[in-house]
Amino acid sequence: MPNLLTLLLALVLAAAAAAQDFSDIAPLTDRSVGRVFVDAPGGYVTGAGVVISSGGSGSLLYLTNNHVIERGRDIGVVFKTSDTISIYRGSVLAASREADLAVLQLDPKKVTAAPPPPLALDMRTLRKGEPVVAIGFPGAADAVMGEEMNIAAFETTLTGGNVSRVLQGSWNNGPARIEIVQHTAPLSPGNSGGPLLDRCGRVIGLNTATAKGVSGIYLASSARTIADFLDEAGLSVAAASGACDPEAGAGAPARPAVPPPAVPPPAVPAGPGNGDIRFWAIVGGIPAALLTVLAVIAIAASGRSGGDRLPSAEGRVALTLTIRTGDTSFSRRIGRDSLRAGVVIGRGRGVPVDIDNPRVSREHLRLSLEGRRLMATDLGSTNGTTVDGKPLAPRQPRQIGEATVLTLGGAVEIRLRAGP
Repeated sequence: MPNLLTLLLALVLAAAAAAQDFSDIAPLTDRSVGRVFVDAPGGYVTGAGVVISSGGSGSLLYLTNNHVIERGRDIGVVFKTSDTISIYRGSVLAASREADLAVLQLDPKKVTAAPPPPLALDMRTLRKGEPVVAIGFPGAADAVMGEEMNIAAFETTLTGGNVSRVLQGSWNNGPARIEIVQHTAPLSPGNSGGPLLDRCGRVIGLNTATAKGVSGIYLASSARTIADFLDEAGLSVAAASGACDPEAGAGAPARPAVPPPAVPPPAVPAGPGNGDIRFWAIVGGIPAALLTVLAVIAIAASGRSGGDRLPSAEGRVALTLTIRTGDTSFSRRIGRDSLRAGVVIGRGRGVPVDIDNPRVSREHLRLSLEGRRLMATDLGSTNGTTVDGKPLAPRQPRQIGEATVLTLGGAVEIRLRAGP
């Protein structure tokens, strides 16, 4: 049980944070903080990160924690702008277990808005007690959104606090000594990789860990640690100069950013950290292609109107089928409501997707959307169905993704694409 002094300290820190107004920071920084999704063994992992530079052809340089991305294969990053979201594909440029930092190059996948602007690093000496803000995507907040996809999943969460101290330490009891910022801006799983900002919206650290068993102690790799890591990786980004003047905002003087190298260096493998979270509300444990999942989310979010919950509209195309039979190729577009009800593919006028081929049964295959999973079910067809060359057992639904190739009766090929 916490002692009296611990409780009093927590109350004082909470009161100090509550008295501060951080509303001017979000407009300066929200667009630059994106939610990262990683296809990792056993399920998907999510965290946060921040754009620190922009390159050619729409690519971005994105900073996050190494422990968020280290076990992953496919990486996707989502940014929210007003009522739309943009998706980028991530590839690792550099990573460090000791600093628990990683830099990704982001390339556009489905972009609906101007690229998020980079935030500058502020490597000045921090003052004990100065106000700070943490921005991220705590997974605990997702639980209130229910089962339906909700664009609020990509809305950042802002928490405020103060610098407690700056110390020399290490992550995971590693041998390297790095500069760490201890602060009181509350963090929880899902905040990993999100920026710690000053009142001008400049990056003074990258949130990494919380003290175990103790409230009010949160830890971030400092901007100086970040700069050392980037320097070793041969990457240069915008760096702020001068004292923080909240009236001037995030546009403090900075040296120009240098685009990322054309050929990324290999990632450094690292051990597990703390702070990542399995994102149950969207992709927890679903063995589908990551970017397909995110693309379907983008389609849902792009049609948003009114409140946070996304409406269902048959007019919104959720899936496009490209069907090849013999020398003939044609497309069919399917709305989201139809997918929820189940779309039958077969040979006959009574089915939604009619394929004129004798190898196709009258009711051959059903595609359906169960929650956020796209499922294929063979309806007991005479000549069978394969999914990526493997037989699909009759009446046993199997999850599929955008990269899936369906073959009906050994004669008709169906390829999928999210959206119109």
